[in-house]
Amino acid sequence: MPVNSPRFALFDLVKGKSYRFRVRSVNKYGISEPSLPSEPVTAGAKLATLPPPSQVLAFRDTKTSVVLQWDKLKDGLEPLGYYIYCRETGTEEWQTVNNKPVTCNEFTVPGLQPGKEYVFCVKSVSEAGLSESSPETDPIVVRPAIACPSAPHGFVLLNCGKADMTIGWKPPKRKGGTKILGYFLDQHDASELDWHEVNIQPIPQRVYTVSNLEEGHLYEFRACAVNMAGVGEVSEPSDLFKCEEWTMPEPGPPYDVKCTEVRDSSLKLHWEAPLYLGAGPVTGYYVDMCEEGSEEWKQINKQSIAPTHMKVSDLETGKCYIFRVRALNKAGIGPPSLPSDPVVAKTKPGTNEIELGVDEEGFIYMAFEAPEKNDSSEFIWSKDYEGPPDADRVQIEEKGNKSKLILKDPSEKDLGIYSVEVTDVDDDISASRTLTKEVIKLISGWNIDVLEKGEVRLWLEVEKLSPNAELHLIFNDKELTSTPTHKINFVKGKGLVELIIQNFCDDDKGMYTAQLKDGKAKNQFTLALMDEFYKTRTLESYGNALQKIFFSFIGPHFIENLKWKVTENCEVLLTCKVHTALTKADEGQYKAVVSDDRGEDYTQLDLTKGGKRTFLSIILLALSATPLKIQPTEEGIKIYTDVKYYTDYMKTTWYHKEKQLESRDRLKAGSTMNQIWLHILNPTDADKGKYTLELFDGNNSRKLSTDLSGQGKLIQLKGHICSFPGRARVVQGLPDVATIMEDKTLCLTCCISGDPYPEITWLKNEKVIVFKDRYKMDVKGTVVTITIEKVCNEDTGKYSIYVKNKYGSETGQVTISVYKHGEIPAGLEEEEVPGGTIMKKPK
Repeated sequence: MPVNSPRFALFDLVKGKSYRFRVRSVNKYGISEPSLPSEPVTAGAKLATLPPPSQVLAFRDTKTSVVLQWDKLKDGLEPLGYYIYCRETGTEEWQTVNNKPVTCNEFTVPGLQPGKEYVFCVKSVSEAGLSESSPETDPIVVRPAIACPSAPHGFVLLNCGKADMTIGWKPPKRKGGTKILGYFLDQHDASELDWHEVNIQPIPQRVYTVSNLEEGHLYEFRACAVNMAGVGEVSEPSDLFKCEEWTMPEPGPPYDVKCTEVRDSSLKLHWEAPLYLGAGPVTGYYVDMCEEGSEEWKQINKQSIAPTHMKVSDLETGKCYIFRVRALNKAGIGPPSLPSDPVVAKTKPGTNEIELGVDEEGFIYMAFEAPEKNDSSEFIWSKDYEGPPDADRVQIEEKGNKSKLILKDPSEKDLGIYSVEVTDVDDDISASRTLTKEVIKLISGWNIDVLEKGEVRLWLEVEKLSPNAELHLIFNDKELTSTPTHKINFVKGKGLVELIIQNFCDDDKGMYTAQLKDGKAKNQFTLALMDEFYKTRTLESYGNALQKIFFSFIGPHFIENLKWKVTENCEVLLTCKVHTALTKADEGQYKAVVSDDRGEDYTQLDLTKGGKRTFLSIILLALSATPLKIQPTEEGIKIYTDVKYYTDYMKTTWYHKEKQLESRDRLKAGSTMNQIWLHILNPTDADKGKYTLELFDGNNSRKLSTDLSGQGKLIQLKGHICSFPGRARVVQGLPDVATIMEDKTLCLTCCISGDPYPEITWLKNEKVIVFKDRYKMDVKGTVVTITIEKVCNEDTGKYSIYVKNKYGSETGQVTISVYKHGEIPAGLEEEEVPGGTIMKKPK
């Protein structure tokens, strides 16, 4: 019988015997001539894997991708395909890039982190399996490939004489991944046909005075930028400017208006002073703003400002704004500047702020990490936006994408606003930080906790400190040292100060002051733990554990004041309610006396050990105990009951299947003032069954039970076995890699499970996605869909869905790569997906 596949398995061959094979084709007209015989093949011989490819090279592509190329195998060897692997420099773990073998010898690796350094290797795939790894590529930093810059734009006339004009323009929007080396400027007299070169050598700045012009003539200008890759596009011609000497008394227009430090509701606006001053020096500026698409300009500042920069606040997140500036002198307000490029008030994903801290040597520093930069990029630091900081007072260090400004000898002269900007990048990368006297910043003030064993913990948290930081803890004008009863912990890396007091008593009331010093930075924080501290707080401001400390200071008190009522039997009933903690110190005879001028009477209650004290305690404990609850933890399973009152002389016993349990390595039993618990570590099937808690005082007891049997199939949770099948999970749906052409709509769909229904979070490059504008999420039962409309290159990256409920969490991931119109990435094929979305997946 003929076979329909170009593959056929042969059986019952004699091991060790050599065979040759040939193939014939068949159709409705008959059988063809046989093929040429194959090479001899020995039955039972183990197939040898192919050698790895050689000459694997990595090239820059975009800010999130790298192109790999390698030589095909020699000697006519034909692999089934290739697998590509990558790892970040400094790590050991290799990650598989493609989920199916690619058949060509070139591949674009998507979803890489901008500015990070990676190495790559490739393996051949054959019927025998994977080959050894190819030699690693040289490390490569993920940055866009160098290209020619786009055209300059925004030409403006800044000054004009009888035979010369000063022209300014804005830089290219795309710099080509490297520094702009200069500009070539052309001029055109409207009365002539030809354009003429203004300069032969590139102009390094974006302002130039063109001379030898004809007075009264109209001129237009154009320019192109040049970088390492070559000369870029020529701009569109400017407006026609008339060569006519300026004589107006008002100043000329400011220029080069730009925005930095763009965040959700604010930005920093900068501009250059006018070149034409008019009748006198410039005394101030007015800033105007309008929304894109509107022609209504609104003046922001009522009074003129002297600096050439201004912080604009109270912007609406997501809206697009345009700004312009007008200069003022004694003669009046001059013409407005050319409007700025439109800017959206939104904090871009990956935006970093300046970190303020103290290094190991005690020096105050400010550090900034750029999410991306080019080889030619520089970090430009400024103080108060007036220029670079005094070189004698600061030291600047750079490493990779990080820049660090260190204060050599901090003093009040160094206080102010420090800003940093990254040059030679297409998008604005900038930030600022205000340095004030409070260098050691408080994160969390003094807090009070009560630990499980009854210890009182006083703690506070500041910004992280250097290893040389010092702490002096003062109590009532006397410095404390760490003792077994008053243990001091100082975690410098976390900025944590804590004092743990074992037996809290009246002697521990007073003033606690933490004095911190880290290099030149100092600060201190005080807690007044006096009677007034408790008496000025309501009972609700304390947890159950802290109420014990509360009562140890203010003692028993009335919850309900004394009141009276007349009963049906015409008896007068006097009642009140008091609150006091019932402890061993309260044992004794309690007596109540009533008296008037006719005599007196009394009643007595025995609350000694042999009396009713223990009976009262077991009633309080038993009545307040809740049914046993089960809680999964990272270590295993916790079974517990909540109680309102628990005293240490009560006996508690745990049973499993009627067998008494004792604390050991995997079983931990314990209690606090308001909880009695059993912790089962690393649970197994043997731990299923009925668990019982017995509360006993020697005479009376109460039992509480729960059953771990039938809780469902055991599943793995954070490396431990836990019998809770309702854990949140990502069941199916997401591919490993998806590729899509720009301007298309991307739909990602997956199924989730969990009981209770999980919380859902989508992340891009480990940042939470805010669903608005182009990003939308739809949830229908267990099916979750994220839609991105009109995808662009910025949408490239690693996307994750994170689901979580009280039983656990899980993450599903997919790498998305966006390519331009007309491009067909090597090794990819088109595939239709629901919703009209065109995706491309590796072969």
